[in-house]
Amino acid sequence: MDYSVGCPMVTPFEDDGTLDRASLRSLVDHLVAGGVDRLVPCGTTGEFASLTDAERRAVVETTVEAADGRASVMAGVGGTAVADVRERIAAAADAGADAALVVAPYYGGQAAPAGNERFFDAVAAGASIPLYLYDIPSATGQSLAVETVASLAERGRYDGIKDSSGDLTHFDELLDRTPDSFEVLQGWDAQYVPSLLMGGDGGINAVTHVRPAALGRASSAVADGDVAAARAVQFDEIDPVFRSAAEHGFAPVCKAILARRGVIENAAVRPPLVALDDATASELVERLED
Repeated sequence: MDYSVGCPMVTPFEDDGTLDRASLRSLVDHLVAGGVDRLVPCGTTGEFASLTDAERRAVVETTVEAADGRASVMAGVGGTAVADVRERIAAAADAGADAALVVAPYYGGQAAPAGNERFFDAVAAGASIPLYLYDIPSATGQSLAVETVASLAERGRYDGIKDSSGDLTHFDELLDRTPDSFEVLQGWDAQYVPSLLMGGDGGINAVTHVRPAALGRASSAVADGDVAAARAVQFDEIDPVFRSAAEHGFAPVCKAILARRGVIENAAVRPPLVALDDATASELVERLED
């Protein structure tokens, strides 16, 4: 089985806080060379909530141009206003994105699950590219009900989900309740190999910034039936990066390491995030050096 290896890309900035397109192109090359086959700009690790719509369009356009067909592009289009999300889907399609990732509403979640289904149905109306759900309870304050996902999947409104719930029981229920054609992708890096062994279709994982080839090695081991090798990659390569990112912040950690390696120009992040101090960044780079 072929598993998809996706990266929720950071958004590189110049020292003055403006977009750094040159570093973004360099990042795309770095990821593709490491075996990443799905690029996901403007997601959580990409600081989407700190980007203007014009900046989002620029990031997606640059990613598509830099990828040049070497990897698919799934653009994050997150928001809480249906009209805004629809416009972002249209803009992503115009920029050449292959799909769009729609995060669960992160304000007004008390309407779940009926309100969530209404939101996702409204967002999908008229979309010209495939849409994927994005469930990340740690950021949105709610978890998408399996029944909601199953209904949207069965009615062909969405082609898959990035599940960052961190709940393997929930992940298993998604696999059980959705059609085989519906992609169930792991977004919680620490559960990547377990999710493949359960029948998952791959992942979209921040660890790929630091160790882009690791998930591909784990996927190949699972496909070959070598569970011991897959577990070794999970424990020795994926988990240490994930733990560091979970402790210090995914965007700050990934950017600090990428900058130290010369992949991007600097590790600047936008408020409310805070960049790592030099001592912490140096310690992480030394600890996580391949």
